Amino acid sequence: MGVTSPQKKVFNFYYDLMCQKLTVYTGTPANEIISTLRELLQINSNQKLEYIDEEGYPIVVSSALPNEIKIYVKIKKTFTEKFIESQNKNKDNKIDNYSIEWFWLECDYPEICQRKNNNKTLYQPPYKSNVKCKGSLIISSGEYYYTIIFEPLKCCLSVSVFNAEDEEVYTNYRNDDDERKIEWINLWRLPIDKKIGPFNHFGFYVNMDKKLVVIYDVSDEKEITRFNFNKNWTKVSPIVFFKHEISITISSNAIPGKPDFITL
Repeated sequence: MGVTSPQKKVFNFYYDLMCQKLTVYTGTPANEIISTLRELLQINSNQKLEYIDEEGYPIVVSSALPNEIKIYVKIKKTFTEKFIESQNKNKDNKIDNYSIEWFWLECDYPEICQRKNNNKTLYQPPYKSNVKCKGSLIISSGEYYYTIIFEPLKCCLSVSVFNAEDEEVYTNYRNDDDERKIEWINLWRLPIDKKIGPFNHFGFYVNMDKKLVVIYDVSDEKEITRFNFNKNWTKVSPIVFFKHEISITISSNAIPGKPDFITL
């Protein structure tokens, strides 16, 4: 009895206005199909892909798929990338004249921690060093609310506000001086749903009269903590501290006033 040859199929992968044909034999592991496809299409291994069928639904790549099937390959975008894309599409929309647009300033280790998206996103590759970065926003009176996306949320990530008149805040590591002390809030230790991998979206309400900051979980629609900062500070700005691989994106202007969902 002769040896039966494995069934040969041809898959049609559509990517970036081109069709890449790939010969696949029954029983070929899915990871080998995908790695060969990445090599042919010259897609980096650190980019996540999604595979779509002709009806627009996600499809599992397998050697069991029918011959001559059409599969559309797309680079899977992170929540932050989708958000920035959405913001750019709507950049011509009218913005509240009273809101304040702000961005991340240069970090204490600019050679490690970088910025993109017009300095709206702060990011660092796999663990390099402890990093501090402050925002350009300066609040000197009244109440303001702004939002920030953390993708993904990891340990060793703290947020706060600092005295905007403290020009040496990056060297203030111990924070044991009463006048310079920053009330760091470790997000990882808060009672929140730690969505490792995707993202966490937080709102920050700052009240200069009460010297108060309220941190709000936008996704779960609930307050998660509040703290008071130094009563002698007349100007404050946002600041973050972290050391792991992460991206931190400013997702809104600073809007004057108190949102209805924040209670005092």
